[in-house]
Amino acid sequence: MLEENLQALFDQFVPKAKAYLEKPGVMAALELDKLCMRLYPLVARQLGDMALSNRIRDFGRGLPRLEPQELAGLLDEILSQAGRHGLCEVG
Repeated sequence: MLEENLQALFDQFVPKAKAYLEKPGVMAALELDKLCMRLYPLVARQLGDMALSNRIRDFGRGLPRLEPQELAGLLDEILSQAGRHGLCEVG
């Protein structure tokens, strides 16, 4: 099995998560959840960061049940922690 590219998946996750927070919808939630299901195991395996992996998993599981404000706080935590690994720019 080919290993997925962690950076490429994370680069897909961020804009989709931000777009979902601006305009929540069932189809967007399903698509984003699928992406989270592919992303969080890679974070655990490649980075060894279970806290970040769990946050990404929780974000996906919170769709569409959690309010956008709750998910926004979780996304901020994800981006902050991912920045420490160089997956995204912090700030």
